Amino acid sequence: VEEAQESKSKAERFLDAFANFYTPAIVVLSVIVYVWTRDLHLAITFLVIACPGALVIGAPVSNVAGIGNGAKYGVLVKGGEVMDRFSKVDTLVFDKTGTLTKGKPEVTDIHILGAIDRSELLRLTAVAERISEHHLGQTIVKYAHQQGLEMSVAPKDAEVIKGHGLKATVDGHRLVAGNRKLMAQSGIPIDEATESYAIAREKTGNTVVFAAIDGTLAGLFSIADQIREDAPQALAEMRRNGIKQIIMLTGDNRHTAQAVAEQLGLDAFHAELLPEDKVCFVKQLQADGAVVAMAGDGINDAPAIATADIGLAMGEGGTDISMETADVVLMADKLMQFSHAYSLSKATMRNMKQNIAIAVGVVLFLLAGVLMGSVHLASGMFIHEASILAVILNAMRLIGFNRKSNAAPR
Repeated sequence: VEEAQESKSKAERFLDAFANFYTPAIVVLSVIVYVWTRDLHLAITFLVIACPGALVIGAPVSNVAGIGNGAKYGVLVKGGEVMDRFSKVDTLVFDKTGTLTKGKPEVTDIHILGAIDRSELLRLTAVAERISEHHLGQTIVKYAHQQGLEMSVAPKDAEVIKGHGLKATVDGHRLVAGNRKLMAQSGIPIDEATESYAIAREKTGNTVVFAAIDGTLAGLFSIADQIREDAPQALAEMRRNGIKQIIMLTGDNRHTAQAVAEQLGLDAFHAELLPEDKVCFVKQLQADGAVVAMAGDGINDAPAIATADIGLAMGEGGTDISMETADVVLMADKLMQFSHAYSLSKATMRNMKQNIAIAVGVVLFLLAGVLMGSVHLASGMFIHEASILAVILNAMRLIGFNRKSNAAPR
């Protein structure tokens, strides 16, 4: 949080640059006032009250208060610049597994093809999947543990094919586990009846993992993941706060992706994507003029998170690389925290503009008063210090900001 508070927004950088010119200019103008009027008291009054104290402090104090509020509600915003960019986002892009869904899938069915024993297929697949960091692979491993299967043997010649699955040799058998594309690439045919079964499972929201042994399809694992309970409300809130479109990009199959998209009322979805495909979609949205926030939790999401204008990561169940790459991290995996962060970013930028307006208005008022002779050193200093307290107190309202009551400072 301390490092984030040191990161400056565009407004802060502009004000710093402005002060570099403004302050020397006031010193010069004060000298000119003295030379012109020979009134030392007037010149000193002009010098003191024209100093941009409230103007320079107004933006940083809003930034600090906003980031502090985010931390209190379990959202780490990595700096004032991030807060500034986040407030301008109009397009949200989500990964599916672990982001829109809970990321805690379970094996719902194992469909056996041929003469292989169910437990043996599960054991061989689980041994191979131990090298995978993907949610689906780890779900199979977890299920095998629950069934009490022995998996002490290590896979050999293991190869993870990003976005598709993996290959490995287990107990002398060459095992291939993954999606349809991996089966096709490996020359493993899927007959019409098996394909129909897989599609039927996918339409009910299951993800199907195909498993082949020694070049022959041996079985299908149906894995289901539940949509997060707070997802519909969170997405609805973000739409009300200015999000124009919500899109899902996933490496999962089209049927499962469509089922999730329909339940959540998403504007669009794209399925069976590789990590580089997600990056291309994000770049295309940016080229079309959208300000894009990408939310994900896995290694496959990291390139798209880095490409987007704002990267969002699930902190509790996410991978280290996704959290390191992201600009905003949820310390608990709750999508309502995204909604809070988005509302907070808008409130922070609005508060910052209010502080700048207060500071500029007070300076102009005091300068006019000095030149007209109605404001003197004591009264001018009192108003000057009061304006600094005013911007601090205004920024402190952000500490109590709570999206539930829609209490955005205005």
